[in-house]
Amino acid sequence: MSRKISSNSASSLLTFEFVALSSISFLAFCNLSLFYGFNSYLEGIGVPPAWRGILIGLEPGTAFLLRPIISPWLTPRNSVRGMGLGLILIMLALLSYSQAQSLWVLALVRVLHGAGFVVMISACVSLLVIFIPPGRTGQGFGVFSITSLLPYAVLPPLVEPLLSRVNDASYVYAFFSPLFIPALFLLPVLSRRIRHLLADLPAKTMERPSFKEISEDLLIPGVARLLAANLLLFISTTVVFFYMKDHLLASGSGNPGLFFSISTGATILVRVVCGKLLDRVNRAAMLSIFLFILALCLVFFSLTGTVNFILALAGLYGLCLGFIMPQLNAAMFDISPQHLRGLNTNMMLFTMDAGFWMGPVLAGMLLTMGSDYGKMFLIFSILPLMGSVISLTLIKMSRSDTARRN
Repeated sequence: MSRKISSNSASSLLTFEFVALSSISFLAFCNLSLFYGFNSYLEGIGVPPAWRGILIGLEPGTAFLLRPIISPWLTPRNSVRGMGLGLILIMLALLSYSQAQSLWVLALVRVLHGAGFVVMISACVSLLVIFIPPGRTGQGFGVFSITSLLPYAVLPPLVEPLLSRVNDASYVYAFFSPLFIPALFLLPVLSRRIRHLLADLPAKTMERPSFKEISEDLLIPGVARLLAANLLLFISTTVVFFYMKDHLLASGSGNPGLFFSISTGATILVRVVCGKLLDRVNRAAMLSIFLFILALCLVFFSLTGTVNFILALAGLYGLCLGFIMPQLNAAMFDISPQHLRGLNTNMMLFTMDAGFWMGPVLAGMLLTMGSDYGKMFLIFSILPLMGSVISLTLIKMSRSDTARRN
């Protein structure tokens, strides 16, 4: 095979490897999107509010703890095996929810679920960054993220009719476990192709980063600030994901899954229509603007009890995420040395894990203290506002990157 995968020479984005990794990521995120109503499920089986927040946060909390441990060990040589292990653990976890009869067993299932997801997606991302050409990072992360967002648009409205039939979300989780079998069959093909291409990679890319390199990486200008902005984003949006269903049900909504279909549809529309724009603008300026608008969305979620208005806001909320998420990852890619791009992209996922863990735990504490969902959204609106301010400090740095890309 003569085609090189060196990121310096590759210009095609939609290669077999990129599409395969995006498809596997799609299946992996399907298992997360199933849990948009997990708070309602836990309430239905009698779990107290404080414990509900802990159990919701255990899966991403496990990923949060494991990702910095496993990320430095992942290289293009072992990542496909890591993806296979992660997929198997996810399947086992989905099958186990219906058998969890106590809080402690349910907690163990959540830990297993988090371990499977973090191993799978970390390995996937460590390979993905090899196949994104420089100058097309915004498009690359935009296209890749469509596959991670599509399940949130498709599955929630499909799950609601299933729930009305089986009346037990744990059986729905088990029902979706076989979705991962096609991904397992795809891995040997992907492994064979990547083995043929490894010789074209720079030697440094094949090595595990040293502890010194990791420490110095965090001191690269902009890295820590981008990680902080990403953390604030995911704490706030995770609360919307896990608690919007309950907020809408309290307002009289018939199918809360519509919120996620509208918001995710708007996000995907941005990625499809505005892909090239993402690489032509000042990333930091765009981030600052849309993080501010996102904060306003959370404020409006807290102020209104009208279902139709919240569903209309879902479109604006989704547009904001459509611009923010790929730009955060693309900005990190741009400022990272080539051999640390996989590590830094996994560090962004690390802050995502932290957000998925911290958001439900903090929300559970607020609900235990007597806060309602509206007040909770208002409090969490402060976080993307802080992210907007952080992005403002990166505008000068991003200006030089924009000039270089254009």
